[in-house]
Amino acid sequence: MQSSSSFMNKIRFNFLYIDKYSFGRTWIYPESAIPYNMLRYIIDGSAEFIVDNEVVMVKKGQVSYIPEGCQLSCRALEDTFSFYSIRFTTSVFYEGANFLREYYHFPLVMDVGEEIESYFRNIYTWVRTEKKSKVFHVRGALDSLIASLIDILNADEPADVGAEFNSLEYNLEQIRERVKKSTVQTDPRIQTVIDYIMLNPTEEYTSAKLGDIAEVAETTFRRLFKDATGKTATEFIRQVRLTMAARLLLVSNDPVNCIAHDVGFEDANHFTRVFKQTFGLTPNQYRKRSQE
Repeated sequence: MQSSSSFMNKIRFNFLYIDKYSFGRTWIYPESAIPYNMLRYIIDGSAEFIVDNEVVMVKKGQVSYIPEGCQLSCRALEDTFSFYSIRFTTSVFYEGANFLREYYHFPLVMDVGEEIESYFRNIYTWVRTEKKSKVFHVRGALDSLIASLIDILNADEPADVGAEFNSLEYNLEQIRERVKKSTVQTDPRIQTVIDYIMLNPTEEYTSAKLGDIAEVAETTFRRLFKDATGKTATEFIRQVRLTMAARLLLVSNDPVNCIAHDVGFEDANHFTRVFKQTFGLTPNQYRKRSQE
Protein backbone atom coordinates (compact mmCIF):
# COMPACT_ATOMS: atom_id res chain seq x y z
CA MET A 1 0.00 0.00 0.00
CA GLN A 2 1.40 3.40 -0.93
CA SER A 3 1.73 6.06 1.78
CA SER A 4 -0.59 9.05 1.98
CA SER A 5 2.28 11.44 1.22
CA SER A 6 3.29 9.44 -1.85
CA PHE A 7 -0.30 9.40 -2.99
CA MET A 8 -0.73 13.14 -2.47
CA ASN A 9 2.35 13.92 -4.56
CA LYS A 10 0.73 12.17 -7.53
CA ILE A 11 -2.64 13.90 -7.38
CA ARG A 12 -3.42 16.39 -10.13
CA PHE A 13 -6.73 17.90 -11.08
CA ASN A 14 -7.16 18.09 -14.84
CA PHE A 15 -9.38 20.98 -15.89
CA LEU A 16 -11.83 20.22 -18.69
CA TYR A 17 -14.34 23.02 -19.04
CA ILE A 18 -16.17 25.86 -17.30
CA ASP A 19 -19.32 27.74 -18.20
CA LYS A 20 -21.83 30.05 -16.62
CA TYR A 21 -25.49 29.13 -16.90
CA SER A 22 -28.75 30.92 -16.24
CA PHE A 23 -32.15 29.24 -16.45
CA GLY A 24 -35.76 29.85 -15.61
CA ARG A 25 -38.12 27.82 -13.45
CA THR A 26 -38.86 25.46 -16.35
CA TRP A 27 -35.24 24.20 -16.51
CA ILE A 28 -34.87 20.45 -16.11
CA TYR A 29 -31.69 18.43 -16.59
CA PRO A 30 -32.73 14.85 -17.34
CA GLU A 31 -31.01 12.03 -15.50
CA SER A 32 -27.62 11.43 -17.10
CA ALA A 33 -24.41 9.58 -16.33
CA ILE A 34 -21.66 12.08 -15.51
CA PRO A 35 -18.23 11.12 -16.96
CA TYR A 36 -16.23 13.72 -15.00
CA ASN A 37 -16.26 15.59 -11.67
CA MET A 38 -18.18 18.84 -11.37
CA LEU A 39 -18.13 21.75 -8.95
CA ARG A 40 -21.09 24.10 -9.27
CA TYR A 41 -21.23 27.45 -7.51
CA ILE A 42 -24.80 28.72 -7.17
CA ILE A 43 -24.89 32.40 -8.12
CA ASP A 44 -28.60 32.96 -7.67
CA GLY A 45 -31.80 31.05 -7.02
CA SER A 46 -32.28 27.49 -5.87
CA ALA A 47 -32.71 24.05 -7.41
CA GLU A 48 -33.14 20.37 -6.67
CA PHE A 49 -30.25 18.07 -7.60
CA ILE A 50 -30.67 14.30 -7.54
CA VAL A 51 -27.31 12.49 -7.35
CA ASP A 52 -27.50 8.70 -7.42
CA ASN A 53 -31.10 8.92 -6.13
CA GLU A 54 -30.13 11.23 -3.24
CA VAL A 55 -32.12 14.47 -3.33
CA VAL A 56 -30.32 17.65 -2.26
CA MET A 57 -31.43 21.27 -2.35
CA VAL A 58 -28.93 23.91 -3.51
CA LYS A 59 -29.18 27.68 -3.14
CA LYS A 60 -27.23 30.90 -3.59
CA GLY A 61 -23.78 30.87 -2.00
CA GLN A 62 -23.43 27.09 -1.95
CA VAL A 63 -21.14 24.75 -3.91
CA SER A 64 -22.35 21.38 -5.13
CA TYR A 65 -19.81 18.61 -5.70
CA ILE A 66 -20.97 16.11 -8.33
CA PRO A 67 -18.59 13.14 -8.47
CA GLU A 68 -17.49 11.36 -11.60
CA GLY A 69 -19.51 8.26 -12.39
CA CYS A 70 -22.74 9.34 -10.71
CA GLN A 71 -26.24 9.67 -12.14
CA LEU A 72 -27.43 13.28 -12.05
CA SER A 73 -30.71 15.07 -12.68
CA CYS A 74 -31.69 18.64 -11.77
CA ARG A 75 -34.60 21.06 -11.81
CA ALA A 76 -34.86 24.76 -11.01
CA LEU A 77 -37.10 25.88 -8.13
CA GLU A 78 -37.16 29.64 -8.80
CA ASP A 79 -37.76 31.94 -11.73
CA THR A 80 -34.03 32.61 -11.97
CA PHE A 81 -31.41 29.96 -11.33
CA SER A 82 -27.79 30.63 -12.31
CA PHE A 83 -24.50 28.93 -11.55
CA TYR A 84 -20.90 28.36 -12.60
CA SER A 85 -20.04 24.77 -13.47
CA ILE A 86 -16.46 23.43 -13.61
CA ARG A 87 -15.73 20.02 -15.09
CA PHE A 88 -12.51 18.26 -14.22
CA THR A 89 -10.92 14.87 -13.75
CA THR A 90 -8.48 13.56 -11.16
CA SER A 91 -5.16 12.23 -12.43
CA VAL A 92 -5.13 9.12 -10.25
CA PHE A 93 -7.52 7.04 -8.18
CA TYR A 94 -6.11 5.74 -4.91
CA GLU A 95 -7.17 2.11 -4.53
CA GLY A 96 -10.20 2.82 -6.69
CA ALA A 97 -11.60 5.67 -4.60
CA ASN A 98 -13.03 9.00 -5.69
CA PHE A 99 -10.40 11.21 -4.09
CA LEU A 100 -12.41 14.23 -2.96
CA ARG A 101 -15.39 12.27 -1.75
CA GLU A 102 -13.65 9.38 -0.03
CA TYR A 103 -10.57 11.10 1.40
CA TYR A 104 -11.67 14.67 2.02
CA HIS A 105 -15.33 13.83 2.58
CA PHE A 106 -16.71 16.33 0.08
CA PRO A 107 -20.48 16.37 0.55
CA LEU A 108 -22.93 16.93 -2.27
CA VAL A 109 -23.60 20.47 -1.00
CA MET A 110 -21.31 22.86 0.89
CA ASP A 111 -22.14 26.20 2.51
CA VAL A 112 -19.23 28.36 1.39
CA GLY A 113 -20.37 31.97 1.05
CA GLU A 114 -19.74 34.43 -1.72
CA GLU A 115 -15.94 34.59 -1.28
CA ILE A 116 -15.55 31.27 -3.09
CA GLU A 117 -17.26 32.72 -6.15
CA SER A 118 -14.05 34.60 -7.04
CA TYR A 119 -12.27 31.34 -7.87
CA PHE A 120 -15.00 30.33 -10.29
CA ARG A 121 -15.11 33.82 -11.79
CA ASN A 122 -11.33 33.92 -12.27
CA ILE A 123 -11.27 30.54 -14.01
CA TYR A 124 -14.19 31.55 -16.21
CA THR A 125 -12.38 34.78 -17.17
CA TRP A 126 -8.99 33.21 -17.82
CA VAL A 127 -10.40 30.45 -20.03
CA ARG A 128 -11.76 33.12 -22.34
CA THR A 129 -8.51 35.05 -22.77
CA GLU A 130 -5.94 34.55 -25.51
CA LYS A 131 -2.93 34.88 -23.21
CA LYS A 132 -0.38 32.07 -23.39
CA SER A 133 -0.28 31.92 -19.61
CA LYS A 134 -3.96 31.12 -19.18
CA VAL A 135 -3.47 27.35 -18.77
CA PHE A 136 -1.30 27.99 -15.71
CA HIS A 137 -3.71 30.54 -14.24
CA VAL A 138 -6.59 28.10 -14.71
CA ARG A 139 -4.67 25.19 -13.22
CA GLY A 140 -3.56 27.26 -10.23
CA ALA A 141 -7.03 28.66 -9.63
CA LEU A 142 -8.60 25.19 -9.74
CA ASP A 143 -6.06 23.85 -7.23
CA SER A 144 -6.63 26.89 -4.99
CA LEU A 145 -10.40 26.45 -5.21
CA ILE A 146 -10.22 22.83 -4.13
CA ALA A 147 -7.73 23.68 -1.36
CA SER A 148 -10.06 26.41 -0.09
CA LEU A 149 -13.01 24.02 -0.04
CA ILE A 150 -10.91 21.51 1.91
CA ASP A 151 -10.05 24.24 4.42
CA ILE A 152 -13.71 25.17 4.77
CA LEU A 153 -14.66 21.57 5.39
CA ASN A 154 -11.71 21.11 7.78
CA ALA A 155 -11.36 17.61 6.39
CA ASP A 156 -9.23 14.93 8.01
CA GLU A 157 -6.22 13.34 6.35
CA PRO A 158 -7.11 10.79 3.62
CA ALA A 159 -8.32 7.55 5.14
CA ASP A 160 -7.82 4.02 3.88
CA VAL A 161 -11.19 3.74 2.21
CA GLY A 162 -11.95 2.18 -1.17
CA ALA A 163 -14.85 2.70 -3.52
CA GLU A 164 -15.63 0.82 -6.68
CA PHE A 165 -17.33 2.33 -9.73
CA ASN A 166 -18.82 -0.24 -12.06
CA SER A 167 -19.52 0.76 -15.65
CA LEU A 168 -22.93 -0.61 -16.62
CA GLU A 169 -23.89 -1.15 -20.22
CA TYR A 170 -27.53 -1.05 -21.24
CA ASN A 171 -29.22 -1.86 -24.48
CA LEU A 172 -32.19 0.21 -25.57
CA GLU A 173 -34.83 -2.00 -23.96
CA GLN A 174 -32.94 -2.04 -20.66
CA ILE A 175 -32.71 1.75 -20.76
CA ARG A 176 -36.46 2.02 -21.33
CA GLU A 177 -37.14 -0.30 -18.40
CA ARG A 178 -34.86 1.75 -16.16
CA VAL A 179 -36.53 4.99 -17.25
CA LYS A 180 -39.97 3.57 -16.40
CA LYS A 181 -38.75 2.92 -12.85
CA SER A 182 -37.09 6.32 -12.47
CA THR A 183 -38.56 8.93 -10.12
CA VAL A 184 -37.05 11.85 -12.05
CA GLN A 185 -39.80 14.21 -13.15
CA THR A 186 -38.98 14.67 -16.83
CA ASP A 187 -40.27 13.40 -20.12
CA PRO A 188 -39.33 9.69 -20.08
CA ARG A 189 -39.06 9.63 -23.87
CA ILE A 190 -36.29 12.23 -23.82
CA GLN A 191 -34.65 10.69 -20.76
CA THR A 192 -34.41 7.44 -22.72
CA VAL A 193 -32.62 9.25 -25.55
CA ILE A 194 -30.24 11.00 -23.15
CA ASP A 195 -29.34 7.72 -21.45
CA TYR A 196 -28.85 5.99 -24.77
CA ILE A 197 -26.53 8.72 -26.10
CA MET A 198 -24.48 8.79 -22.90
CA LEU A 199 -23.99 5.03 -23.06
CA ASN A 200 -23.47 4.89 -26.83
CA PRO A 201 -21.87 8.25 -27.71
CA THR A 202 -20.02 7.11 -30.84
CA GLU A 203 -22.98 5.82 -32.79
CA GLU A 204 -24.14 7.71 -35.86
CA TYR A 205 -27.29 9.66 -35.06
CA THR A 206 -29.96 11.40 -37.07
CA SER A 207 -33.09 13.14 -35.85
CA ALA A 208 -35.09 10.30 -37.37
CA LYS A 209 -33.13 7.66 -35.46
CA LEU A 210 -33.37 9.58 -32.20
CA GLY A 211 -37.08 10.10 -32.79
CA ASP A 212 -37.44 6.34 -33.18
CA ILE A 213 -35.64 5.79 -29.87
CA ALA A 214 -38.00 8.27 -28.21
CA GLU A 215 -40.92 6.72 -30.11
CA VAL A 216 -42.13 10.10 -31.37
CA ALA A 217 -42.14 11.87 -34.73
CA GLU A 218 -38.89 13.54 -35.80
CA THR A 219 -40.21 17.11 -35.50
CA THR A 220 -41.75 16.34 -32.11
CA PHE A 221 -38.48 14.87 -30.91
CA ARG A 222 -36.49 17.96 -31.85
CA ARG A 223 -38.89 20.19 -29.93
CA LEU A 224 -39.05 17.95 -26.86
CA PHE A 225 -35.28 17.50 -26.71
CA LYS A 226 -34.58 21.24 -26.89
CA ASP A 227 -37.25 21.96 -24.27
CA ALA A 228 -35.77 19.35 -21.90
CA THR A 229 -32.05 20.05 -22.32
CA GLY A 230 -31.73 23.56 -23.72
CA LYS A 231 -29.63 22.12 -26.56
CA THR A 232 -30.23 20.52 -29.90
CA ALA A 233 -29.40 16.83 -30.10
CA THR A 234 -26.41 17.65 -32.32
CA GLU A 235 -25.03 20.10 -29.74
CA PHE A 236 -25.55 17.63 -26.92
CA ILE A 237 -23.87 14.75 -28.76
CA ARG A 238 -20.91 16.96 -29.73
CA GLN A 239 -20.48 18.04 -26.10
CA VAL A 240 -20.48 14.43 -24.89
CA ARG A 241 -17.94 13.39 -27.54
CA LEU A 242 -15.61 16.31 -26.86
CA THR A 243 -15.66 15.57 -23.14
CA MET A 244 -14.74 11.96 -23.91
CA ALA A 245 -11.94 13.16 -26.17
CA ALA A 246 -10.56 15.53 -23.53
CA ARG A 247 -10.46 12.67 -21.06
CA LEU A 248 -8.72 10.32 -23.51
CA LEU A 249 -6.11 12.96 -24.26
CA LEU A 250 -5.29 13.06 -20.56
CA VAL A 251 -5.28 9.35 -19.77
CA SER A 252 -3.88 7.79 -22.97
CA ASN A 253 -1.06 8.24 -25.46
CA ASP A 254 -3.22 7.46 -28.48
CA PRO A 255 -2.72 9.69 -31.55
CA VAL A 256 -5.19 12.54 -31.92
CA ASN A 257 -6.65 11.14 -35.14
CA CYS A 258 -7.33 7.83 -33.39
CA ILE A 259 -9.04 9.56 -30.47
CA ALA A 260 -11.11 11.63 -32.90
CA HIS A 261 -12.29 8.44 -34.59
CA ASP A 262 -12.86 6.65 -31.29
CA VAL A 263 -15.25 9.35 -30.05
CA GLY A 264 -17.21 9.56 -33.28
CA PHE A 265 -15.50 12.21 -35.46
CA GLU A 266 -14.78 10.97 -38.97
CA ASP A 267 -12.64 13.99 -39.92
CA ALA A 268 -9.67 14.59 -37.59
CA ASN A 269 -9.20 18.14 -38.90
CA HIS A 270 -12.83 18.97 -38.10
CA PHE A 271 -12.38 17.42 -34.66
CA THR A 272 -9.34 19.63 -34.01
CA ARG A 273 -11.22 22.80 -35.01
CA VAL A 274 -14.23 22.00 -32.85
CA PHE A 275 -12.03 20.97 -29.92
CA LYS A 276 -10.13 24.26 -30.04
CA GLN A 277 -13.37 26.25 -30.22
CA THR A 278 -14.54 24.51 -27.05
CA PHE A 279 -11.37 24.27 -24.95
CA GLY A 280 -9.25 27.10 -26.37
CA LEU A 281 -6.40 24.73 -27.26
CA THR A 282 -5.77 22.20 -30.00
CA PRO A 283 -5.86 18.56 -28.82
CA ASN A 284 -2.05 18.34 -28.91
CA GLN A 285 -1.68 21.59 -26.97
CA TYR A 286 -4.27 20.42 -24.45
CA ARG A 287 -2.43 17.14 -23.87
CA LYS A 288 1.01 18.75 -23.69
CA ARG A 289 0.07 21.53 -21.30
CA SER A 290 -1.89 19.26 -19.00
CA GLN A 291 1.29 17.20 -18.52
CA GLU A 292 3.58 20.16 -17.82
